[in-house]
Order: sequence, then C-alpha cells, then structure tokens
Amino acid sequence: MKRLIALVALLLILPASAQAWWNKDWTMRKQITLDTTAAGVPIEANAVPVLVRLSTGNFDFLSAKEDGSDIRFMAEDDITPLAFHVERFDKINELAFVWVQVPKVAGNNASQHIWLYYGNETAPTAADSTSRYDAAQLLVYHLSETQGMPQDASVNAVHANQANVTYVTAGLIAGSAKLAGDGGIVVGNAALQAAKQFTFSTWIKPAQLDGELLALGGVTLGLSGGVPVLAVNGVQTRAVAPVSVNAWHHIAVTGGTGFTVYVDGKSVATVAGAFTPAASLRIGGGLVGEMDEVQVSTVARSGAWLAAQFESQGQAGRLVKYGEDKTTQSAEGANYFASTMNNLTVDGWVVVIICVFMFFVAIWVMASKVRLLGRIEKSNRVFAEEFSKMSRGLAELDDSAAAHTGKMDQLATMFETFKHSPLYRIYHVGVTELKHRFPASQGAQALPVISSRSFNAVRASLDTQLIREGSRLNSGMVLLTIAISGGPFLGLLGTVVGVMITFAAIAAAGDVNVNAIAPGIAAALVATVAGLGVAIPSLFGYNYLTTRIKSVSNDMHVFVDEFVTKMAENYGG
Repeated sequence: MKRLIALVALLLILPASAQAWWNKDWTMRKQITLDTTAAGVPIEANAVPVLVRLSTGNFDFLSAKEDGSDIRFMAEDDITPLAFHVERFDKINELAFVWVQVPKVAGNNASQHIWLYYGNETAPTAADSTSRYDAAQLLVYHLSETQGMPQDASVNAVHANQANVTYVTAGLIAGSAKLAGDGGIVVGNAALQAAKQFTFSTWIKPAQLDGELLALGGVTLGLSGGVPVLAVNGVQTRAVAPVSVNAWHHIAVTGGTGFTVYVDGKSVATVAGAFTPAASLRIGGGLVGEMDEVQVSTVARSGAWLAAQFESQGQAGRLVKYGEDKTTQSAEGANYFASTMNNLTVDGWVVVIICVFMFFVAIWVMASKVRLLGRIEKSNRVFAEEFSKMSRGLAELDDSAAAHTGKMDQLATMFETFKHSPLYRIYHVGVTELKHRFPASQGAQALPVISSRSFNAVRASLDTQLIREGSRLNSGMVLLTIAISGGPFLGLLGTVVGVMITFAAIAAAGDVNVNAIAPGIAAALVATVAGLGVAIPSLFGYNYLTTRIKSVSNDMHVFVDEFVTKMAENYGG
C-alpha cells in the first residue's frame, strides 16, 4: 500500500512529458517567449501586434518554403491559431519580418509563449488580412513599398492620398520611407472625422533636429532642437530630453480628453485639452530623415500597449525572445495534459488542489484502515482460540472459586499478546465485571453464583464496550463519505465556473470559434475529472472496508453472546 501511495503521488507531481504538437504536417516549430519582465511592460495590454524578426541566428530558413507561406502561429495552448501577416520574407538573405496579433500581452513580472510552426512544403498561404489588427486600428503603413503611395496594411484600406517620399529598402523594419521636409504623407478619411480619441505612433530617424511629425486638426507634434513638442489648440508641452540625430526612436502621441507624448515607450510630456476631430492628417510634413511603421488608431492606446510596441519592434527590443528549433521527432511522447493545465483558471486550480488534498486524505484513511483491520483480524483469531481453550478448561474444573478465577485471570492478563483484539478488550471488561460480583461470603472452595440481575449488569457493560469498539472501527470512515459525495460536486462547481469564465472571455473578445472555446472548456473539465478521481477510489475503498468492518462487528456480537452464555452456564443460579 505504501508503494501504491508513493506511485500515485509521483504521477501527480510529474510534469507532462512534452508539449503537444499542433499538426504533424508541420515538421518544425519554435517557442517564442514574450517576456514583459525584461521589457518593462507595466500592465497587460490587449490586441497587440507583435513583430517577430527572423534571421539566420534564430530561424532555419532552409526548412521553410521559398516564400514563407508555411509559417503558422499558435497561442500558448498550442491549439488557438493567431492572426499574422508577413511584411517581408527574404529566404536568400535569410531575413523575415512577421506581424502577429497577440490577443493579450501579460503585465510586468510575467511571461507567456506563442508557437511558430513551419516546414510543410504542401501548406497554402494562411496570412489573415481581416484580423491582423483590432477594430480600433485605423491604418498601418509599413512603408516597405518600392514605389507609389504608402498602402494601408489593415482591413480599412486607408491608403495615402498624396506623399512626397523616397522608399529605402533597408529600414528599421524591412523597408522605410525617406522624407525631405516637403509635405510628407497626407491622409484623408471619414473615420478620422468621427473619432473621439486617437493614437499616432511611428519610428523616426531624423537627419535634422527640427520638423513637423504630425498635424491633425488642432494637434501638432514635431521636433524643436530634437525635443518632441506637442501643441494642442495653441497650448504647447515639451519633453525634457531630445532625441538623437541619425538614430531610430519610437514616437507616439495619444489624445482624447488629454494628450500624452511617448518616446521609446515612455511617457515624456502631457497636456490638457479636448480632441477636435479632423477629416485629414499630415504625417512627417517637416521631417528630414527616415520614417518607418506608421500606425493610427481611433482610441487612446495605453502606455502598456505602446511599451509593448516599442519593445517588440526595435532592434534592441526585449519583449520577444526566441527558443530553439524543434522537430516532430523531438516531440515524440507528447500529450495534451500540459496544454490543458496551462489553460486552467485560478478557480479551477483551487478545486484541483482541494481534490488532490482530499485524495491523499482518502488514501491515508484507506491504508491505515487496511493495516488496522489486518492486525485486528489476526489478533481476534488467536484470542478466539485461547478463549475456546479457557472455556473448555472452566468446564473441566471442580467447584473451586479460586481455580475459576485463576483460569480467567490467566487470559485477562495477556494484554501485550492481544492488544489489537477488540474481542480481548470486551472479554477483559466482562471478566472485571464478573469478579466484582463474585459473592465475598462464599468460601474459596465454593463456586460463585451470580444472580440474573448481576448478569444483566455485566451484559450492559459488554454492550457499552461493544459500542466503543464499533466507534473505533468506524473512525475516519466519514472522511471517505465526504470524498465520495463531496468530490464530484466540488468538481462540478469548478467546471461550471470555468465554463462561465470561458464564455465570458469569448464574448468580451468577440472571437467565436472552436479553437477559442475548446481550450477553456477542456481546462474547466479538469475540475470534474479531479472530483471523480477522488470519489471513485474512495467509493471502492469505502465498500471494501465497510464489508470487513461489518465482519469484525459480527464477530464481536457473537462473542458477547457466547461470553454471556458460557458465564451464565458456569455461574448462574
């Protein structure tokens, strides 16, 4: 039994052998870690487009298709696909830039994983152009074109109306645009007129330290001596430190009921004021230098969202970390247990922990009862044989009170031999009560005679001891009944709460598909499995122990009747 308990404990604490493989048609995968602890993202950020930079040092281009169309991204559960699109995939120079829409980036002191799959020659292109950005993203200019107007990479197709730019093949993120301070990029769109808030962000590499970066109605953002300056309806605010010339910096501004300027993911200036919508905006109108990755949203993005952007897009960004390439052969023996447990919510973990505790308590009760009943049954058999010999010896003795008392005392004093026998303890109580009722007036040679009233008193003492022994046998069995009845209900409670949380999260995200629902439901069902895992072995153990306890109890009842009968035969009037 000890070995069984140790084996069960080992199985419960062992980690899963390996992470499940999403689809064996893809022969390669890489774990990508989003480390917000290193990146300094203060709180969680939703719907973050994360840039994944692939190069010779972190990606096996020889195993991927020529155009990278076999690339797939999965969430941490290794089940839910993530929307993405490839800005550039250059197999010859072994360089790629891929944008992945991560539904939620965890806050500070946390990390999470996503999975990159590749290595399937028959895979079709799967980049999703309709969900790579959230609904609040108005436009995204990667500026990787070679000619023509900047094209919007979002579903809104808000392409530039006019632009005085020269495209550079090697920018910060794939290509970039070179501006000469002669008007930049002009965009007109009705969504700007309806917006109540906005966020503008871009990367700049200024060749001169003065110039306008953004003009949107009464809002202008520019550089003055390298210092970012924001003006809202004529009210200005300035950052403290200037940006460097000929170096890439991430510049952003958010507006609504107030305005904040961000440089390299950190807030550097704020100003009060109300946002006045405008039908058009000008980007980089006075900038002399390079610009890359222009994004405009119709909401005021959080500081965490902008920090995640900066830390994932910059060449020295600390958010994205790349693991080693794995093949399908390295994942042999994988199972889905780890991915399911990764999706378990806090309430589910509470239920599972309680069930594990109840399981070990039930195992301890069953093991201790099995050992106890084994000792009792063995000791009872030996005592029953000695009692039978003693009873035959009393019948063969003459009418001598001393001889009868000595014969009973001989067996009554063998405590160490029969300490585990409830029959012996009952016998000991009976002998003690009988000796107290032996008449003192009779001679030592006279056989004692006990009245029927005294026998009734002795029988009452025996019945009292019988009840005590029954209580001792059944002690702890209530814990098994709690595990049998409470385990499934506790597990059901955890499952119901988990399902509620799953559907609430899906409703909030607006993403209804089987890949979004299945991981949460599977994790919620873990609580029910845990409850049944407690109840089923407890039920089997309870029935087994109850049968053996009933057998011992029957032996005690039979012994009491036999003891009273034999004593009445010897000492009855």
